[in-house]
Amino acid sequence: MGVLDNPLYRPVLEAIRSSRNGIVYGGKLRFSHALVMNILYRSGPPGPRLKSVLRATKDHAEVLAAFAFLYKVIVSVLRHEKLMGPRRLALIKFIAGSFSSWIVYSQHFNVFHPGITHQVTLYCFSRVAIAVGKILLDKYLDCAQPVFQTASGDLIPFGDLKSSQQNKLRSNIYNKSWKYFAVLVWGLVMLIYDYQPQYLQSSLRHSMAYIYDVDLEHWPTWRDFFGY
Repeated sequence: MGVLDNPLYRPVLEAIRSSRNGIVYGGKLRFSHALVMNILYRSGPPGPRLKSVLRATKDHAEVLAAFAFLYKVIVSVLRHEKLMGPRRLALIKFIAGSFSSWIVYSQHFNVFHPGITHQVTLYCFSRVAIAVGKILLDKYLDCAQPVFQTASGDLIPFGDLKSSQQNKLRSNIYNKSWKYFAVLVWGLVMLIYDYQPQYLQSSLRHSMAYIYDVDLEHWPTWRDFFGY
């Protein structure tokens, strides 16, 4: 039996593999993003700009790889029967995610790039906020069993609706929730950018300055206006 087939080494191999995937994903994602940002918003010799892109790519890959490795290792340790056992997998994953985040994303140790850890965490927060809203809605619909009016005018509890009707109702509520969420987020973004822009994440601030601060520009000719 080889190392790859040996169950004894499986947790370590999974941690290494997950870390490797974090490097690949983070490298691909950050390289393209950093390259576009440098082309659009920065000037100067190509050499230093390329070094900046590669540095950002390395930093992003390190963050995702470190978190993935720590998370998989901690899950493997806590799943041992003498600690928490496999039955408490949800709690184990929450603890592993929290502890790994304390090491990597919290900036408590000042090891990883603060801009990237900040950006990734905010990205996840928006997704988590939407997911939590959907979970709470589904729990409410299942437990409270509110009454809804069908197209024919009948009043039917949520649990008595057909599966297709339940899915359509959920979809409509999700869409309305997203509309309100989008309105609130962009209203606050524009307010903060006008009031205290230094508190926004740097890449967002630079892109907003490029898009919206056209009142500070001057265009002597149409060529200057269209930028060619």
